[in-house]
Amino acid sequence: MRSPPAESAVMPLTIEGPAQLENLFGIIHESKDPATNLMHQAGFSVQKCVSSIQGAGTGVFLSGQCQAGQIVCLYPGTVYLPFEPLFFASIANSYVLKCYDGLFVDGKSTGLSARMYRSIYHRENWPGAIQTSDVTWLTDNPRNPLAIGQFVNNGTRTHYRSNVRYHEIDLPTSFPTELRQYIPNIYWSGLDTLTHYTRVVALVATKNINDTELFSTYMDAV
Repeated sequence: MRSPPAESAVMPLTIEGPAQLENLFGIIHESKDPATNLMHQAGFSVQKCVSSIQGAGTGVFLSGQCQAGQIVCLYPGTVYLPFEPLFFASIANSYVLKCYDGLFVDGKSTGLSARMYRSIYHRENWPGAIQTSDVTWLTDNPRNPLAIGQFVNNGTRTHYRSNVRYHEIDLPTSFPTELRQYIPNIYWSGLDTLTHYTRVVALVATKNINDTELFSTYMDAV
């Protein structure tokens, strides 16, 4: 399980989360090649590659450049309220992220976690309904190329110092309807996100970043 660092409970940078996401999703929405369009309009794109940390598996690399305070990717998955049943999905699952307020995000894209997300997605996004979330992050061709934050590796104190950190954002009900289809999160409980805020977790640059792998800061708990 991943948890935010206990020693720093407040994001040191002031960001306009909903406004940034509206801008980024708008860039994605207007192009059939969203990664290229992000590079052209936002100045960066992100992609999965083999991590530069030996034995760490997949990592996330930023191409281009961004300034501190910029949202660079999102942590996708099913959102659980503190009292909801996460036990079975959390077994041998290192992709469960605990938020400061006790909410959990299960970002695993395989197994029970993936089946759970797909089931809830089809329950909420039935044909003809307003599309309020995205399921394509579970595939090799995600509609939203930013929805790969679960693959960002933990940094170290020496050679791989963290350059991004988790930042919780509650999207208001006024968030544009046509852009909700790019939100890679869905509530396990089926909360109506058209009348209730939508929790997303972004990874935000803590420094200016230029053509490098992204590293976060989190703790692993048993």
